[in-house]
Amino acid sequence: MKLLLAAVLLLAANAHAATLTLDIQGLSKKSGHVLIAVHTNAASFNDKGKPVAVRSVEVTDSKLTVTIPDLAPGDYAVSLFHDANDNNKLDTNIIGIPKEGYGFSNNVGARGKPRFDEAKFTLGADGTTLTLVVF
Repeated sequence: MKLLLAAVLLLAANAHAATLTLDIQGLSKKSGHVLIAVHTNAASFNDKGKPVAVRSVEVTDSKLTVTIPDLAPGDYAVSLFHDANDNNKLDTNIIGIPKEGYGFSNNVGARGKPRFDEAKFTLGADGTTLTLVVF
């Protein structure tokens, strides 16, 4: 009986989960990793809270497809950067301009970090696919 109840609860939990698929384009080097964070609110997006999901994906081509399963349908924003030298940080020049590629959902932020509301999108119950261009 307990096994049946556990199976039903697991199926119910997965019934409300959606998959986010990210098609990442424009990676300039075939080295390092892309570090991805999925945020549910402005605090997390502005590094004042924890992302709901994070991924580190090895770069082997100028394009990557990454899936992030088991997210609740709702509003999110994605931020990422291409850590080409694998030092786990976004390298910048002396005045703070990134020397490594970066991107956000809705492809906003070419001239600086956008607000959460600019990068926000809705993940539907059937999942969502986003194309992100690395600046």
